[in-house]
Amino acid sequence: MEGRTVSRAEAADLLGRQEDHFWEFKSARSGGAVVQVIAAALANAEGGEFMVGIEDPRTGQGLARWRGFASLEDANFVQQAMVDQVEPPVPYDIEFLRVAGRPELGWACLVTVHKSPDVHRTARGEVPQRRGAQSRRLKGTQITDLSLSKGARSYEDQPLGDYGLEELRDEEELHVFLGRYSPRTSAERFLRRQRLVDRDGCLATVAGAVLFAAEPPAVVPKKCSVKIARYETAEQLPDRRHLKAPPTTVDGPVRPLIERTLAAVTRIIQSVPVLGPDGSLSPMAYPPEALKEIIVNAVIHRDYNLSDDILISVFDNRVEVRSPGRLPGHMTPDNLLTDRFARNPTIVRLLNKYPDAPNKDIGEGLDTVLSTMKAARLKEPRFFVEANAFVVVLEHTPLARPEELVLRYLRSNPEIPNRIARRITGIASEARMKRVFHRLRDAGQIEPVPGRTGSRAAWRLRRD
Repeated sequence: MEGRTVSRAEAADLLGRQEDHFWEFKSARSGGAVVQVIAAALANAEGGEFMVGIEDPRTGQGLARWRGFASLEDANFVQQAMVDQVEPPVPYDIEFLRVAGRPELGWACLVTVHKSPDVHRTARGEVPQRRGAQSRRLKGTQITDLSLSKGARSYEDQPLGDYGLEELRDEEELHVFLGRYSPRTSAERFLRRQRLVDRDGCLATVAGAVLFAAEPPAVVPKKCSVKIARYETAEQLPDRRHLKAPPTTVDGPVRPLIERTLAAVTRIIQSVPVLGPDGSLSPMAYPPEALKEIIVNAVIHRDYNLSDDILISVFDNRVEVRSPGRLPGHMTPDNLLTDRFARNPTIVRLLNKYPDAPNKDIGEGLDTVLSTMKAARLKEPRFFVEANAFVVVLEHTPLARPEELVLRYLRSNPEIPNRIARRITGIASEARMKRVFHRLRDAGQIEPVPGRTGSRAAWRLRRD
């Protein structure tokens, strides 16, 4: 067991953290049963940290909450609970912290729990799993699903043959991260503690390179960039003649990669003119939160074992995001909103440690996409799995019924041909669009424009 002293500022940073999917405080008066639950819950999810020796905020503020152990030996029960009372033992690292100039506050125990390939049970035989800021007990098929999701070692843990600790510890993004990380630590200590290097401490892992290397594609053997393509068409199966320009490639560590990708996609989207229901042209627009969540999920949950880039295609009427790899574990398009499973738990957990983490609201991302698209009166996104990719489609199709959109257009324009009607309603089929016109005709709302047939045919509001 090792102990070290932290500054009052570092202690304040630690105490200021909010409990979430990766972090929790526990009192020094907590027993082994409490430690078992939080440790097993984190190991059964994506891993995380908890700190024993910190009281609930209701007991006081600031350092008044720091009520640690008088000696390191007094905290022996923490390790015993994780090793002797959880089956199998959880993988963890531990260190003890005390506040400079305040030895009377005692030692607080900071525990880092790593995601495990095993299903961990407490001494009572319960299987807890971290969900948001709670540890929930799994039952029945939930335990079966967890078991099926475990087992295979994630590719993010694989060591890289020619990219070592010496290079990774000098990367600029790592020092940007550590400059805002608390408690303060050296680059080498952090990389070893977070298992971003192999057991010998010589080779960096895929996760370490993806998170912090200046140019991950240069050191990771598989493709890991983002490509952005603009297709000037609304067709479902475009070809190269529809490409406005060669696809743009975006690289960089995960956090900058997400920011650069979001900025590039937003610029392209805003250059796409969209025909509105009133007949006017305006720049295409999506809820920024929806775009961000879809891009974040594609980057952090992709399968880095597949040698393929994320492909984002911007069409005249939609945005498609293809992330390499099928859904991980027991996940399916049907349980995306109720279950969670991270293919790359280390990347997910450490990205969440940035103060401005792009994945701050763990477990709420897709709910945000759905709610913001609905608020913008756009259709719900579509999710589906292809042979080797997970695909999300954000359609720029109004939520209103096609009949309503046609009538709205005709209130500002003298006529509407099939071609224009399909653009404003998102209907791809000419025959289906004709059926919409016929329903409006039968309801006495519209009539054909006299003398216009074939490709020149159009409709107008009925004139009595």
